Amino acid sequence: MAHETTDHVLAQLVRLVNGSDLEFSLTLMVNGQTVTGRLISSKKWFELQAGRLKESTQAEEGEVGLHSIFEGWAEVTSEYNDELKRVQEALKDIELPDRYQNAVAEAETPIGFLHLAGARIYGPNGFQPVEGMPWRGRLEHVSGWSIGELKASRS
Repeated sequence: MAHETTDHVLAQLVRLVNGSDLEFSLTLMVNGQTVTGRLISSKKWFELQAGRLKESTQAEEGEVGLHSIFEGWAEVTSEYNDELKRVQEALKDIELPDRYQNAVAEAETPIGFLHLAGARIYGPNGFQPVEGMPWRGRLEHVSGWSIGELKASRS
């Protein structure tokens, strides 16, 4: 669940991305550091991590390893989001008292983290890593954000 000081607009954008294939560039201020990349779903983040683990361990196709855990989490995340959508859709046309309608409308995957692809952290030596990486951060630690990705200036 998002912390009470979490930006509700950013939380809604993360929910939107988590329930779709949508992604877009985002720059965040997190604990005094600038992080920039493409906002992606948690499912895609797990898939990216699984791929990185598979590559780094040189796992063969079909081989079970650490990457399999991340592949499983990607699948569970996807199934949960799909099931939640089906339940919300099924209850859409049923006459329920307002308090139940509100509870159904607000029932969403708890949002505590956001995920970036190609994330780079800005520091004294510029952006690191240069090529970017999958990144996961606590939504409640974001103190500021902007749509768009920072690029290194050409000096």
